[in-house]
Amino acid sequence: MPGLRKVLEQMRADPDTLIGVTAAARASSALVAALPLQDVQQHVGGLLLAVSSAYIDRVDLGESATAADRLAEDRAVQGIPLAALLEGFQAGRQFVMTQIFERTDGLEPKEVFEGLMELDALANEIQNRLIHVYQETQLSLARTTHAVRLQALRALLQGGPVSGEVGLDLRKKYHCTLVDVSAPKDARRFESALTTTDGLCGMVDGYLCAVTTRIPEGPFEVLLVAAPAVPVGELAGSYRLCQTALVSARRRGLTGLKHLTGLALALSVDTHPALGRMLAAENLAGLDPADEFHQLLAQTALAYLEHGGRTDLVASALHVHPNTVKHRLRRMAELTSFNPVPTGRNSLAHAMRWWWALQSWLTPVTHEL
Repeated sequence: MPGLRKVLEQMRADPDTLIGVTAAARASSALVAALPLQDVQQHVGGLLLAVSSAYIDRVDLGESATAADRLAEDRAVQGIPLAALLEGFQAGRQFVMTQIFERTDGLEPKEVFEGLMELDALANEIQNRLIHVYQETQLSLARTTHAVRLQALRALLQGGPVSGEVGLDLRKKYHCTLVDVSAPKDARRFESALTTTDGLCGMVDGYLCAVTTRIPEGPFEVLLVAAPAVPVGELAGSYRLCQTALVSARRRGLTGLKHLTGLALALSVDTHPALGRMLAAENLAGLDPADEFHQLLAQTALAYLEHGGRTDLVASALHVHPNTVKHRLRRMAELTSFNPVPTGRNSLAHAMRWWWALQSWLTPVTHEL
């Protein structure tokens, strides 16, 4: 089947194949989409290489399918359900098959049919391997007391009832801390620093999560979001807020320990992008996103609001002269209705609306978090 093999060689060499399969897998499952793009792309690349090597290069699939083992093991340890893993796999499989159909015009139907049957058999073998390794990993993890407590914690944070197996004291309040670490081998480096004798730490929905009576002490080189202490029955709500806040903080390039309440404004902006776009359209219609000077004006106006209207602090933050800041603010006022010195009882609301509009204009969010 030289014709189909040539098509697959072209697809293997095309970066868009990996990008497309990764996008399909992430679009099929919210849990997979929440994982870092690089994590998903690395696993997808391994699977594509295994199948293409088996079909094109005639390499034994058993020798090259260790990528499937790593993927299954990682998702089991991360607490990603098997159903979510398989949803991503099937979506990627469908994308590849669709791409093959679109590139096989002119080939003999018999060749295409026989080739697709062989590819389908290889994909089934990979899928069966994913299921087997995932279940084996789960069984091995379930043999410890920590694993039993972690499973109970996962259920609790996902909205389930409080179980005695979780090992938390209903009389105490606990902080939920989410760490921007998804690779199990990296998570192990932080677990000891986050675990307390009266708390629990482990992978939940793909990320390292700690539930403790005190906020962990740093410094940390990675991003952490810690919620205020709440009763056990309210931990699920704290966890959901930490999940969303982690995405907002990551978008802004933040690192280290960040308090959930300190991210409240960023969280509001990112969870209501449609409102942000409306504010930007209403207040910043005179600015062109493609104009670099207009970008500078918006950045300066945002810095002005965030530094309490102190032009000297803005100048220091932006590494420019105070007169430059004043000039940019005047130009901003000419192009928009921006008023750097609002007065009256609604001055705070005025500043907040402008802050939200500028945030949305400078770093637009295209979908709800």
